[in-house]
Amino acid sequence: MTSSTTSDLYFLPFDPASLTFGVSFPLTSCHSNNCRCTVFPVDIDPKNITDQESLTRLGLLHPSEWRVFGLEGFLGFLFILNPWRKGSQRYWVTRCLRDYPCKPNVTNLDKLQHGVDNVWKEGYSEYRLQQGKKTQPKTLLHKLRWTTLGYHYDWDKKQYHQERYTEFPPDLSQLSTHVAQSLGFPHYKPESAIVNYYGLDSQLGGHVDHQELDYSKPIISFSFGQTAIFLLGGKTKSVKPTAMFLQNGDIMVMSGDTRLAYHGVPKILKPPIVGLLPEGLCEDERREGLHDSMLPSAMEETWEQSALFMEECRINITVRQVVAEGKGFGKRSCDDESQTEPKRTKEAQGS
Repeated sequence: MTSSTTSDLYFLPFDPASLTFGVSFPLTSCHSNNCRCTVFPVDIDPKNITDQESLTRLGLLHPSEWRVFGLEGFLGFLFILNPWRKGSQRYWVTRCLRDYPCKPNVTNLDKLQHGVDNVWKEGYSEYRLQQGKKTQPKTLLHKLRWTTLGYHYDWDKKQYHQERYTEFPPDLSQLSTHVAQSLGFPHYKPESAIVNYYGLDSQLGGHVDHQELDYSKPIISFSFGQTAIFLLGGKTKSVKPTAMFLQNGDIMVMSGDTRLAYHGVPKILKPPIVGLLPEGLCEDERREGLHDSMLPSAMEETWEQSALFMEECRINITVRQVVAEGKGFGKRSCDDESQTEPKRTKEAQGS
């Protein structure tokens, strides 16, 4: 991966206060002269909802309460506005910070610093001491940029390997499966995920997720923490991307025509007040109707530490099915597309 250039549409010098082309859900259309996209509501078929108890246990509202939208011109793109029960997002943030980056899972730190079995345990004390001191060297947690789960993507060879696999987290598998089923993807099988950790100065360049072996299955994206600007384009970089805000708790699905669309994250927005947590992660929020499994005592006791980190962080989990159903590993469900790779700034690469 290489550094970005100013000519790259996916590394635009964004001024969020004067966003020139963008979508704000749930508005019915873009609010600028440069975009003619129409936002439309999407109804969920009640027949797709099969296990309400599991949805509650995972922290989700009943799908009948979800606010789901599509975007005209982007067939297969779905946007769900924060469908979480109050307080439940803490569980997933905690998993992303304290559990998923542990061995045997793979992180970007494996190449930077060997022997890190538990990133949070080994890195938080140093992070706490240097928090807010911009002149200090980057800590272990500052350097954490990604964790891979299930089939571990090979960033050097740009592919998945059958032997590079560890157990996919059961809770994340259940979450992704239930979201997929509710949206009309009954045979979705979560097999790989990339957890990205964005600092306030991080970016992710325009790219297409084409390395999986089955393009008929969607990519499901879960966002937590500070707000990001997300760009969604077309099959080539010549298509001017449409910008939208991805806020804490939002879920996004890329399927159909948008499964192989260019997309990127040019900017993470700083909170309007230093130290302000997004709605859904605030300490004093009530936890209405949550299953006991979403509130382990250890998580509650240590949330103050996680909250401090999330004041200047965005976490994104992208879940995908790797293997084409019935075809086995190494065989695609469709013809391969042109090869495209994401570009990250040095900050996003953790170097």
